Amino acid sequence: MLDHCVMTMAQLLLFSVGSVRGALPLEETVRVIRMVTPKKRKAGGPPWDAGTINLHGRTLSVVSMRSLFGLKDAGPGLTDMLIIARAGSQDLALWVDATSGVRDIPLPRDAKGMPQQTFPEGSGVLKTAEGLLVIYDLSGLIASGGIMSDSTDDSMVPACDTVRQDSGRKTLAGPDDDDAYINAVLAERAARIARPEEPLAETKTAEVLKFRLAYREYAIEMGNIREVILTGEITPVPGTPDFISGICVVRGEIISLIDLRVLLAIPETGLTDLNRVIVLTDRTLTFGILADHITGIGTIELDRISTENPHVPITTNKYVKGVAEGPLVVLDTRALFSDPSMIIDEA
Repeated sequence: MLDHCVMTMAQLLLFSVGSVRGALPLEETVRVIRMVTPKKRKAGGPPWDAGTINLHGRTLSVVSMRSLFGLKDAGPGLTDMLIIARAGSQDLALWVDATSGVRDIPLPRDAKGMPQQTFPEGSGVLKTAEGLLVIYDLSGLIASGGIMSDSTDDSMVPACDTVRQDSGRKTLAGPDDDDAYINAVLAERAARIARPEEPLAETKTAEVLKFRLAYREYAIEMGNIREVILTGEITPVPGTPDFISGICVVRGEIISLIDLRVLLAIPETGLTDLNRVIVLTDRTLTFGILADHITGIGTIELDRISTENPHVPITTNKYVKGVAEGPLVVLDTRALFSDPSMIIDEA
């Protein structure tokens, strides 16, 4: 590691393949779907090329993460997952055994922001101290052909906390009835995702970031989220509304920090440490809201948001759209950005 190495926090989607734990930047993840039957290509392609899928009219290449991580091939299983991820200008379907949520993880970077401790050098993969393999350059990893070679062995690969044994895994290989059933299920899933997304035109949905504050989970639409950072030094500003905790500097820009507990009149109960800042912007106004921790991303149906819930009295607050399933309190970003009291005079 370089002498000028620094640590930066990154939000990562965790996954596993065999005995390997891996992770992808959350911002590079489009969605996660269940495994389907991939359409095989002609022979002669790279080992990681597992074929293609039709995702609502788009043909995506399926990348075997087992191959890229130097593990033994295995057929598709019912519980396998496909992570739809961005690699440069294209989307790819990354075939993994399982996903296990989102975590904020410190990653070593040098003074210029470049990743350190690559595994191996030039592979697009960073290995953390706890053995997690973080893919920071998916295109680079694919171009390199994978991180394992004839000169490496399985002892270099970190073990999962819970290892799924391949011998107990249902795959497409084999003549018995179970394999025929799995084949039929995966083929049916493939046919289903190949259909046009017409129902989505009738049901308006929104992708949201979920976070926890005190004793409740909240959601805010992804369209206005610029980034999520650790809470740094907060400078109080006299004369501002009570819900303004103060200001902080983010990448050289001064932004105000909103305490939702005050803004939404949330009772002072439940544990909270406000260690995350969700930075919101509409290209004109930028501010941050304080949260305990990020719980993930998801999609909600806007027409199913309820504005009346006896267990969530804050639904009458003008900054709240309503409550989705969970219950998940959905914030109204338009109301937040239209409130002039969010602006603090930097002078």
